[in-house]
Amino acid sequence: MSDYGRRIVLDQKLDAVVDALNAAIRAEGLTPLGAIDVREHFARHLSHDFRRYTLVHAWSPKLAMEALRHSPDAGTQLLAIFAVYELGDGETVVVANPPFASLADDHQWRNAFPVLASNADREIEKVARIVDRIAPAAVGQPGVA
Repeated sequence: MSDYGRRIVLDQKLDAVVDALNAAIRAEGLTPLGAIDVREHFARHLSHDFRRYTLVHAWSPKLAMEALRHSPDAGTQLLAIFAVYELGDGETVVVANPPFASLADDHQWRNAFPVLASNADREIEKVARIVDRIAPAAVGQPGVA
């Protein structure tokens, strides 16, 4: 676990990892919403070259409906976000941040919204399984965090 989410290093090229990630997202019942090519955005908006870096967004429509029924403000917490980027040696990193990650350890929030907290816990487990699904290509066990 890094400060930004669950992290794994894979001995694969970025495109193959993004494809495997999207398949794993679907296999866990989440819906991929899109991908942002960060490198392309930096080139277009800042005229700056950057490593290959993709942000993949996914969500559970069921969790979203439940969350927004409880609180329309919860929209900022609905996405699972996966950062996928290349290292200089050809390996690829995936960092996964599940929905409601910033609230998962907030006991006050959990007490105020116990059903939503329980649903969020299930989605956090799904994101962990998504990372586990692509882990067989991990670079040794030390790369899996």
